[in-house]
Amino acid sequence: MQRYTFLTFLLLPALGLQLNAQYVRAEFGKNRVKYHDDFDEWSKYESDNFITFWYGEARNVGQAAVQIAEQDFKNIQAVLEHPLNEKLQIIVYTDLTDLKQSNIGGEDAFVNTTGHTKIVGNKIFVYFNGDHTQLRSQIREGIASVYLDAMLFGSTLQEIVQNAVMMNLPEWFKQGLTSYIGEYWNTQTDNLLRDALLNKDFKGFEQLAAENPRLAGHAFWYFIGENYGASTVSNLLYLTRINRSVESGFLYVLGASYPSIINSWEEFFRRRYENELQGRVDPEGRKIAIKNKRNLPISQLRVSPDGRQIIYLTNEIGQNKVYLQPLTGKGERTLIFKEGFRNAFQATDYGYPLLAWNPNGQQIAILYERRDVTKLLLYDLKTEKKTLQDLAPEYQRVHSIDFVNPVTLVFSASIRGFSDIFLYFINTRQSERLTNDIFDDLDAAFVKADNRRGILFTSNRPDSLMLQPKLDSILPIQSFDIFYYDLDERNRELVRVTNTPYANEKAPVAVDTTYFAWLSDQNGIYNREAGYLESYLHHYDRYVTLNDGTEIIVNADTLLALIDTTQIDTIVMRPVYKKRAITHTNTNYTRNLIGQHTSPASMRIVELMYKNGTYQVFASPLNADSMVLATNTSFQSVRPVAKPLFETAPEDQPSPAETVENLLKELPPVAPDTIKLPEVKRDTHILDIDNYLFQSEFDDEDTPPVVIKIDTEEKPETTEDPLPATPRPNGPRRTGPVASEEGEKVHRFRPGIIIPYRLLFQADFVQTQLDNSILFGTWESHAANSRGDFQAPLGILFKANFKDLLEDYDVEGGARIPTSFNGSEYFITFKDKKKRLDKHYTIYRSNFRETVDTISFIIPRQEVNTIMGQFAVSWPLDIFRSFRATAAIRRDRVTRLSTERSTLEQASVNQQRASLRLEYVFDNTLDLGINLMRGSRYRFYAEVFKSFNLDLSDGATLDFGKGLMTILGLD
Repeated sequence: MQRYTFLTFLLLPALGLQLNAQYVRAEFGKNRVKYHDDFDEWSKYESDNFITFWYGEARNVGQAAVQIAEQDFKNIQAVLEHPLNEKLQIIVYTDLTDLKQSNIGGEDAFVNTTGHTKIVGNKIFVYFNGDHTQLRSQIREGIASVYLDAMLFGSTLQEIVQNAVMMNLPEWFKQGLTSYIGEYWNTQTDNLLRDALLNKDFKGFEQLAAENPRLAGHAFWYFIGENYGASTVSNLLYLTRINRSVESGFLYVLGASYPSIINSWEEFFRRRYENELQGRVDPEGRKIAIKNKRNLPISQLRVSPDGRQIIYLTNEIGQNKVYLQPLTGKGERTLIFKEGFRNAFQATDYGYPLLAWNPNGQQIAILYERRDVTKLLLYDLKTEKKTLQDLAPEYQRVHSIDFVNPVTLVFSASIRGFSDIFLYFINTRQSERLTNDIFDDLDAAFVKADNRRGILFTSNRPDSLMLQPKLDSILPIQSFDIFYYDLDERNRELVRVTNTPYANEKAPVAVDTTYFAWLSDQNGIYNREAGYLESYLHHYDRYVTLNDGTEIIVNADTLLALIDTTQIDTIVMRPVYKKRAITHTNTNYTRNLIGQHTSPASMRIVELMYKNGTYQVFASPLNADSMVLATNTSFQSVRPVAKPLFETAPEDQPSPAETVENLLKELPPVAPDTIKLPEVKRDTHILDIDNYLFQSEFDDEDTPPVVIKIDTEEKPETTEDPLPATPRPNGPRRTGPVASEEGEKVHRFRPGIIIPYRLLFQADFVQTQLDNSILFGTWESHAANSRGDFQAPLGILFKANFKDLLEDYDVEGGARIPTSFNGSEYFITFKDKKKRLDKHYTIYRSNFRETVDTISFIIPRQEVNTIMGQFAVSWPLDIFRSFRATAAIRRDRVTRLSTERSTLEQASVNQQRASLRLEYVFDNTLDLGINLMRGSRYRFYAEVFKSFNLDLSDGATLDFGKGLMTILGLD
């Protein structure tokens, strides 16, 4: 005890000591890496409501973005019932990799979550992933997000500050609404919510909103739209802003409290999903044990040709691992490929890597991207040898791969903003293009059907003819169907396997020499469907041979009035046979099948499913000819199921369309979603929510009040009690993805008004504040600071920042005046981030007057003048790591003011120094709050100082003194 008392008294005096030391600001920060020069030239297109920018090969994506945005603009404006006075800016990128290279947005806007459209101010960032319907969802979400910010927080500075302070919206509110406007409801969202609510660990809306705010919010707004009508959405937003309270908005618009509505929401979906379980089953195959304690997303599940092994991919926020695992026995999985690093700041790219088994069973193809270069890795299982080759740079992105034979791959890939089907020859590294049009062609798979080689793929093309329409006439934003391309005939007409305008198909696979299979959400859940090809009599052609030997081929129904009958030698009628698909449903599962893959040689199939919050893999024998009657979900039951599969079919030949129609007639009628909800206790203050009159500062617009496009007939009256909180009246509901009306005119795109983008600087911010921070991280001079106090004095800082639209160039200037008004500081900086090598120029000048401590009766004063110039470069290795170099020249001049003769005769002290600093910087910290970070950051640096004397008073003389100073450090 005495020892601790002694130490306490020993250390107490030290607490009062004043310590002075130099402070150098350590600059960290993350990086944007540019891997190519495509961003050098940008184009600009201004339409009625948008200003769209794109670069190089993104021209076709940019045109589609303009047309989609203009087509959906009035619809979104009608949903939110709020006009915007300025045009929105859309920045278009060819893929997600290019989007991550953008300079736009500082550290605060650096984080970009997967599935969320990135927004900075009124700039909307979109990219193409091979699917124009996803591009459309991004654009709609971006427009909605900008509108919501303007509605909830205002557009003027006063409104933004006032509403930001007074209103604290839950995270699910805005995220869910932007997702809801992006796409009203879809099978994937329905499946995620179904799995969450039917999970025994589900603890209510608040828990779901904390874990997945986007899903919870989307489901909530869907519930409001379904039960109270679409106009309720804008009313809720308006009153939420006016009252600055979500609870008040619910009370005034819906006539019920927030907890009551949440209870109704849960009861609505729970009963809905519990009723849908009737008649559905789980996969009957053997569940494969997959080590996945952190529940990482699993994809690219592939089974070997002999059916004994599987490969699959795990993706941990950007770090990809490919595992090889036996299906039988107790063999451990083997890591055969690892690529990337964990990145929680940017959207995770789930499009790469892509996996495929070679038909010989001894080789695995892994296609991935590194530094924006697409690479194909061939991994030999016996020798573990890896052969690597780069793909041609024309491939902007590859979406799927499969082997045709041991030396040929079939790709679905994007070139110049359109996704098509290609053959890739491994030995020669050459490609052959099979489709070339504006429609999206994805999920290409090689099959052997009807004793012929072919390719199955998904496409949103309207018919089977391989025409080449322009974007001006039609937009490729329809649902996806399965098409078959005959590799042996190579004709210009495809075989249409499915025709489901209100459903989507994906993941086609080969089964045997007769059957093939795919996944379809035709019943509201992605289940497996199977089918085969058969020949049928399509029509007759008339072969007319003239006397001179000329042969004319016309349809049998074509009249020969224009041909002189005296010149006809012979006429022969010949039948024309074509292929068609006979299809049926193969499974009726409780959850979506995420993926599937088959081994035709062993007749084995592996299935990937997400159930109870985990990824599950099943393996089972494949029985493609088994047929089940799949029941529709509530979501699917209110939209049409199928159209006739063929436009023309001879009367004497039964068509698959008739077979499907007859099968549908045999199905029991699907009852509409009439779930009865419990009575909700109203508040004691009765509100007449049907007689509100909202007043707006804007004039009424000529936009239709109807928000949702109607696809089905009116819902019949039911005897069920409606929601107590005044639900929307019975009537038609819009379901499924947002779709344009039939015959809706595509926005006219005028190439003549495309202009090159020119630098346009605009003020990013103007700032005035009290500040005493170090403006530039350099070492201070003792000669210029006689007191040894290196802390900058408190002053009034004026600072303004200007950036060009793409934020490739940044100009910042400012001044700081001390509160004692005894000096000034001025600075100007210029950042050039156009290329991968970032350049930073700085000029700084300061001037201060101060007193000098002395024992003299006359207190001398001195003036300290500092001028500094800096040039810094940074070479980023990736988002977290970079090499940096800074060269600087500094002059410090200390002049005694003439208060007496001695100071008048005292010479000025003039110091000139040059310095060079080299750094290696790592920073992966994530800001959780003020001075609260998660992660790590550090830097190693070496710095060299050299004094010199440049005298220009009597001729130019340059003198380098002896010695130099070197500093090695770690922060």
